[in-house]
Amino acid sequence: MSTYEIAYSNTTTDLISVVPDLDVYDQKKLLTNWAVFTSNKYYTQSGFVSQLYMNGNELGSAQANLAALTENNEWFYDSGPDITYVYNSNNSPNEDRMEAGVDWETLKTRINNESAERIRSFVPFPIVSRKGIGTASASSRDYDWIIIKSNAFLTCSSLVRPLNQELADELEKRVIDAETELGLLDQLVAGKYRLWNQGERQNEVRPVSVDTSSTGSIVDIKGQSTADWDILKLNIDSGAVLTAGSASSVTYSTYGKDSTGLKIAQIVNGETLTGGWDYAGHGIYFRASPGKHTTNDEWELEVSGMQDNPKIKTARLWR
Repeated sequence: MSTYEIAYSNTTTDLISVVPDLDVYDQKKLLTNWAVFTSNKYYTQSGFVSQLYMNGNELGSAQANLAALTENNEWFYDSGPDITYVYNSNNSPNEDRMEAGVDWETLKTRINNESAERIRSFVPFPIVSRKGIGTASASSRDYDWIIIKSNAFLTCSSLVRPLNQELADELEKRVIDAETELGLLDQLVAGKYRLWNQGERQNEVRPVSVDTSSTGSIVDIKGQSTADWDILKLNIDSGAVLTAGSASSVTYSTYGKDSTGLKIAQIVNGETLTGGWDYAGHGIYFRASPGKHTTNDEWELEVSGMQDNPKIKTARLWR
């Protein structure tokens, strides 16, 4: 079994967010018509059984053979005649609810992993983890929302299909729709959505350390980066209140990457923060809002000049 490939969605909250009553699709087969085999051993023509349940409780792993049944609730499945045996010294299994089925958590995990594998087969570019400081999503997840949601939709589709094919088809089309190509993954592959690490993504600005008393902020960013990718540190060197109609005394500096790491090499040194379009570096400009800017307030500007995910178009030819 691979230890490298993983699922993107969890098997609890992510699946329930798609199908709130998912647990009703936990299908188990009722086993009846138990007959006495010998002494306290009972048997029934069951068909394949991977896990046996009594009154909703899992009875543990199957025994290796029929002779090994010596304690209550021990069981054995004989694959030759498709017969299940159980040991019960208290009463006949006909007086209990005996069921066969796959453990629900095990089933959800397996289907979730298979759905993730399907996503990797469908998406023609790497799906990269967002682990790392300043990299994780706003919800602190390791993968993009579109990937997590697609995994959950496909998993739920497979889990409900035995009982509700219409719902299963609807869930699958939310991700992959061959007819309209408007599923989440359809649009991701077509370039209408982008993953966090793809070059066509927008430049971003985010606060790193901003004083609670600060009322001004970095509110906009523009330009085409001349660097393939960088994280710029924007630091307030001298704090003051930025007011429209008054000369600004707020100054800032920016820092970019060098051969030793990120946010190290100074690009802008002690320039005035005007409230208009101020230069950050790599062909990128930013705009600060009026208000109080405090010394050592810090933002990150993540910029990218890469364009590695062009929209995919198709055409039909006849001859």
